[in-house]
Amino acid sequence: MRPWMLEAPEHDLTAAELAVFAAAWGARDVSLLPPQLPRWLFLQWLTGQGYLLHGSQQGGVTRFEPRTPPDRSPDEFSKRSGVFAASDGLWALMYALRDRTRVQRILNMALRLAGDTGWSSTQYFLSFAPRENGVVGPRELLAPGFVYVLPRVGFEQMPPYFWPDLAEVLEPHWVSPSAVKPLLCIPVRPADFPLPVRTHDAARVDAQAAADPWGFPWLER
Repeated sequence: MRPWMLEAPEHDLTAAELAVFAAAWGARDVSLLPPQLPRWLFLQWLTGQGYLLHGSQQGGVTRFEPRTPPDRSPDEFSKRSGVFAASDGLWALMYALRDRTRVQRILNMALRLAGDTGWSSTQYFLSFAPRENGVVGPRELLAPGFVYVLPRVGFEQMPPYFWPDLAEVLEPHWVSPSAVKPLLCIPVRPADFPLPVRTHDAARVDAQAAADPWGFPWLER
């Protein structure tokens, strides 16, 4: 583990909460979710039911078309053309909530590390590079967005890989080479994201990443 890696807050779902989730999903009606129940818990529950998630600032999408993302990761999987999705609710929220009008670049992570007893819990990191100076706090770069629920059929998960000087890791990262129709669109708000958010300078990180591709997240010393 690294000091900058974060874990999701602990929350043991009650039988009543599970019943509410099942009812909301069965009716495809998120208005059935109690407002006091964190939305990210519902997203995580959906991934446990075998569904994938796609975060976006755009609502009303009825069909996702394959595309080639502008990815700077050292792996080739992230550069493939396709429809990308996550089997993790918090990772999907990172993309759903970033304010594209104010965020120049996103630097994020969600992965599990191999250990003697199996895979660790998922570790997270989120940082934004603002388009302009003068941002009071990193969470100001979050904006309301949407998380789409997708069927897993046709998707392929990124295989485990070795992160130098760390461990073998597994990302909740999936891609489909074909267009995908969402099953449900879930509105989300900045308050739905339970983890701290950082900011960084895009030019500095770009330079450090070019010199050390595996030095993520290239924190200032």
